[in-house]
Parts: sequence; structure tokens; C-alpha cells
Amino acid sequence: MTGATVQALEATENRLAYFLERFPEYRKTLRLALTHEESGREARSYQGWQWHDVETHPTKLIRLVTEGISRINLRTRQATAYLLRDRDAVKRVLARA
Repeated sequence: MTGATVQALEATENRLAYFLERFPEYRKTLRLALTHEESGREARSYQGWQWHDVETHPTKLIRLVTEGISRINLRTRQATAYLLRDRDAVKRVLARA
């Protein structure tokens, strides 16, 4: 890894750690999202997790998107599926806490 890559990873992790300091209620949400993605990763048609998979009200998930922690992977009339932007960074930050 280059120095710039390491710095970018550290910046991502620092932003995520700061976010969780400000909003600790998202720890459980991110832990559940991480678990869901890792268990669904083998399925070729995996679309992502939804609000009920992470036990969080749908409006709270918008903050994860605006903070750059997750992204909307699929949106239909019935559902919205999300994916973590950097699963490994989330895993490392949650392991530290």
C-alpha cells in the first residue's frame, strides 16, 4: 500500500470513529449491517440490507448515506437496499470499540 492509500484508510476510519462518538446508537445498526453483508456476500444476487435487517427506522438510515458510510444500492417502490461503502473500515472501527 502506498502512503496516500494508508492515509485515506486512516481518514475514513477516523471519520467513522468520530461519527460513532457523536451518534453511538448507530453501533448496533452498523454491526447488524456488517453481519448481513458478510452472510449475504456469497449469494450472487445479493442486493444489500434494508431497514428491518438492521433494526433501525428507515429515516435514520439517510444519515448513514449523507455521512458517506453507506450507499443506496437499489431503490424500488417497495424497498430500498443499502450497502456499506467500506466494509473493512467499519469492521476495524467496531472492533476497536
